[in-house]
Amino acid sequence: MSLNRKESALFVAQLIPMVGLLFLFTDLIGCLFVGDDYHVRAWFRCKVLFFLTAFTSAYLVGTNVLKWPLRHLAYVGYPLYLLVAALCGVFTTPHDLLGYKVALALAPVVAQIIKWYGKGLLRRYVRLVQRIGRGHLFNLRGLLAMGATLLLAIFLIMGVYNLRGCFHMHLRKMITESIATPFKVPEKPNRDPALKDHREVYRNYPRLFNDLNDTQLVAARANGTERPLTVEELELGAFGLKYIETNRLYKVDPLTHSAPYLVPKAKELLDAMGEAFQDSLFNRGYDRRHRFIVTSVYRTQDHIKRLRRSGNVNASENSCHQYGTTVDITYMRFDKPEEYFANDMKLQQLLFQTVYDMHRQGRCYVKYERKQACLHITVR
Repeated sequence: MSLNRKESALFVAQLIPMVGLLFLFTDLIGCLFVGDDYHVRAWFRCKVLFFLTAFTSAYLVGTNVLKWPLRHLAYVGYPLYLLVAALCGVFTTPHDLLGYKVALALAPVVAQIIKWYGKGLLRRYVRLVQRIGRGHLFNLRGLLAMGATLLLAIFLIMGVYNLRGCFHMHLRKMITESIATPFKVPEKPNRDPALKDHREVYRNYPRLFNDLNDTQLVAARANGTERPLTVEELELGAFGLKYIETNRLYKVDPLTHSAPYLVPKAKELLDAMGEAFQDSLFNRGYDRRHRFIVTSVYRTQDHIKRLRRSGNVNASENSCHQYGTTVDITYMRFDKPEEYFANDMKLQQLLFQTVYDMHRQGRCYVKYERKQACLHITVR
């Protein structure tokens, strides 16, 4: 049935605030489960907004305007929608967006709560403001009361957004540990069952790995090439640079904004980290065939310019990467065997412990980078 002008205005007046509230609810819940390494794209939020708009439109039309049987059909569709959305949210990836998917699954419930209690709460709020304003809404006291309420709501929303990612590590730990396979080490496994339940020492690694770029730059200039090189000079092996590639100790990602070359001292450090990382795994009863992943090595001036154009804020013109002394190692991904693999949380802890030992021995400087989800390591 078609809507007349009055019904259309009422429909729009209900649609906009409800979509806004549902989107705010979804985004607030979702951001709590998104880590610093995962950036929620604008297109994804647009998809969420589009979905909520379509759902709310159907909901309002089905419950407010249309008569039986379409109104009852809308009510019957809620449980089915809830079930499908919840299953899609649990069994699809990436896991970082699980909070968004669960919040979307709860959208019908939240919409119904808004319908049931929204008008009553709004009336109580208006009466409270009138009481403060002594019978008026728009005098000075009433406006101050509304302004204070608005500021409180803004501060609460900002506070929740500042808690972004507070459940991220717990979520990742639950998921990775739930899908982890029981470990069977093919080569001389340790027989002590306590080793596999070994708890690593807790340290605040983001605070410990906080060597500034200026400090690392001094070490890079002292231990690296005399000047930044071009790609052609790198391929000719200028200044004794060593080519690095994937081996049994570590994996080198396909490099689009750097070249796989290091000075000999830095390559020795990287090899030592790979050996120590795999020894730590073996000593705890895990398979040696786990490798950390190198994501960035030598950057020429051309590499740095392209990185800066792509929006990487850490791509400084005075980058340590242009002296062949610095590597980036991701702490969010690892190369694992097809079976009997350790979970990512354990691998992350062992990587941090390995780099911490090298850092404590005075062999390197380390910066914990949240945006790029990597350890920025420079040889000393």
